[in-house]
Amino acid sequence: MESLSPQEHQQVLSLLGSLPFLQRLPGDSFQEVVERAQLRRFGVDELVVRAGEPGEGLYVIWKGKAEVLRTGDDGTERHLARILTTGDHFGHVRFGPEKQPQKYDIVARSEISCVVIRHEQAHLLSPASTWRHPPGELSVVERLLQLEFVKDDIFQANPIPEVPSFWGNMYGGRMVGLALGAACKTVDPALVAHSLHSYFILGGIASLPVTFKVERIRSGHTFATRHVQATQKGKVCFAMYASFQRIEDGLEHQYPMPPTASPNELPTYEELLGPLCDDPRKHIRQSATSCLQMGQTLDLRYFNRRSQLTNEPQEPRQRLWVRTKGKLGDDQALHRSAAGYAFDWSFLETAMMPHSKLVNEHPVFGFSIDHSIWFHRPFRADEYLLFVMESHRACNSRALCFGQVYTQSGELVASLAQEGTIRILPPPNEKLPNAKL
Repeated sequence: MESLSPQEHQQVLSLLGSLPFLQRLPGDSFQEVVERAQLRRFGVDELVVRAGEPGEGLYVIWKGKAEVLRTGDDGTERHLARILTTGDHFGHVRFGPEKQPQKYDIVARSEISCVVIRHEQAHLLSPASTWRHPPGELSVVERLLQLEFVKDDIFQANPIPEVPSFWGNMYGGRMVGLALGAACKTVDPALVAHSLHSYFILGGIASLPVTFKVERIRSGHTFATRHVQATQKGKVCFAMYASFQRIEDGLEHQYPMPPTASPNELPTYEELLGPLCDDPRKHIRQSATSCLQMGQTLDLRYFNRRSQLTNEPQEPRQRLWVRTKGKLGDDQALHRSAAGYAFDWSFLETAMMPHSKLVNEHPVFGFSIDHSIWFHRPFRADEYLLFVMESHRACNSRALCFGQVYTQSGELVASLAQEGTIRILPPPNEKLPNAKL
């Protein structure tokens, strides 16, 4: 792109970042489109693209106005069909020898400046992966966070057999990660998610696709707000508000990370839960076997985790090192979506720790009601993060938990809050009293 002042360069970046068809791209594809785009200027009444010709590619108007002129049926007189202005685009990009011709003449109404995405960049506009181009070999977490574009602001996530499910229900963290990912694909890539607030309305069915519809509440230069609804079989099962911000400097402080052993000094999740798979109690065996599914996607290392077989009450606090299994792409939006996936795990369990005897003797039914995350700093979800959890209150079959997420260097990068329902069920061998009526 021709030499621009820093202010003009930022204006062009904001212009391209506001276009929905570019917002959907993986971060690296968007950057490559920006780097390869060309700036073209045209004088008043100058022909930009002639009808029947393919032009140079796709033109995005940065400054000025252009006319769309339609030739009459007699092939002579041209009629004004539309006026194009800043942010409008025309033309097509197509890779290969056959280019799609422009239907109408495009003529500069005033002096105009256009950002041109050339035909040679067509492959960047049709990525095979949601999060990076070329996709390469994706980790399980990156595959389960893939979204299929349906139409503007509507995406679909399809079932993946190897993704953990719990008695046919979709893991709530996947719903959080996918919804945040859908919201990310509708904002300027220069803005990053700084908070999300979500509600689990109906249990997601793991074997069915999920449709995510994004509503653009606000799109400002510094902040953007999105509302996401997830539906299955025509019913809303999950809703989220997510807010995005352009990174800027300001006041800074943080609460220090508590002292914790390094993850490599701690047992793996499989070592911790393996013995429980042979427990004589059926509900303990089933729970352990189900939980071990998470080992397919996450590397989990609990700090000072006492045996789950103990009946002694424990403080409602726990610490957990977690990272995704397999490397993720570099897109920060992907890492924040992956954090949404990871940090729903074990959160509500914190509230059960003071009630060990009851939990060990009875089956427990628990699920998330709402889930909030505040992102403070960039991080990588495929590197160990310390999840510090505590529960301040449980009553009315509900529990409230709070959490902080630290990098290994001690930087606080995210804070969380979650409320969930916890119901203690009768033991499997306990007979219910006969009905009186």
